Amino acid sequence: MKKRILCGALSAAILVGVSPVTALAEDSLNVLDTKVMDFRNQEEDASGEGWYWDANGQTLTLDGFRYSVPYNKLEDSAAIYLPEDSYVEIEGDDNVLETHSFHCDAFYCEGEVNFYGDGKLTLSLDSYGANAIYVEKGPLLIDDEAEITVESSGYIIYLNNARGTNPLISIKDDAKLIFNKKDHKGRNILLTKKSQVHTSSNWLDYAEVEDTWDDDYINLVAKETVKAPEKEEPPVSAEKPDDSQKQNEYKIVVGSPSIEKNGKISYTADVSPYLSNGYTMLPLRALLEVSDPEQEVKWSAEQKAAYTFVNNKLVVINPGQDTYKKGTEKIELSTPAETKNGRLFVSLRDWMSIMEMSSSQLNWDSETKTITLTY
Repeated sequence: MKKRILCGALSAAILVGVSPVTALAEDSLNVLDTKVMDFRNQEEDASGEGWYWDANGQTLTLDGFRYSVPYNKLEDSAAIYLPEDSYVEIEGDDNVLETHSFHCDAFYCEGEVNFYGDGKLTLSLDSYGANAIYVEKGPLLIDDEAEITVESSGYIIYLNNARGTNPLISIKDDAKLIFNKKDHKGRNILLTKKSQVHTSSNWLDYAEVEDTWDDDYINLVAKETVKAPEKEEPPVSAEKPDDSQKQNEYKIVVGSPSIEKNGKISYTADVSPYLSNGYTMLPLRALLEVSDPEQEVKWSAEQKAAYTFVNNKLVVINPGQDTYKKGTEKIELSTPAETKNGRLFVSLRDWMSIMEMSSSQLNWDSETKTITLTY
């Protein structure tokens, strides 16, 4: 959606609805206890403390927006209602919306909506059944430098009646959607779709990464802006030789969950390598645990994709597909990756491609079915 520029002087303050917002102390939140933020049929400009509604551009601007829905108010409702094809401009770093009521969503959008701007917004919800951003049918776009942090055990985004093939949730530019992963164990943490059409691989356009400094949080960001976490290298002691160029030898036996590093078992996986159609299939996570314990494999159930970093490049692998992505490049696989016992397996040949290894670094003993890797 193309952003629309707010123009003209602000009109006189016109509240949407019949009841006023109760102001609390300066360091507290304003109380929102009636549907005063329903803009679906609001045809005139309106404004209040920390917000302005441009009816012509269907744009809600938040700047110093600090509101709270009390317990037992607006139940099975929403704090803010937006019409289809609307915009939310986030300005300033002090925007907060809390909902403490049963099934009270923060935002309810009738259709396509675009969050943008260079500010920050925190959404905090108490109810397990409440949604931070609910969108009916249409796409959700977060772009520019908008940063939205969600503190909730409910859905971060609930997209109902998803349709079409274009991206329905996109995060672009330097925008971020941040949430605490501890609240979402066992739940669909990103999106719910209710539709008769098949899920498209193009529906979700963002990357999911853990916070570099605080792994309690997950960031959804633009795919093209994802960078490998910067690691602080320990200083090299003058009394010890520099082993940074030293190569390690790894031994993996088909059928055995144990992986040796330099002659000693360094890791025992909960799954074992196996042979499939003439290919030796290796567990990706187990290999990374040995070669680079600081690196992790992230699995997105919605995108059915595994994410990791190899040589500072984002690698994306989808089980069953003929290619994988490394950075912006699509690379052919010798055989599609497979999931088995809840783990992602790649063929030995493809593992070498992912790790950018040469054939001279590999030795295969067909009698003992042992793989020796040196890197």
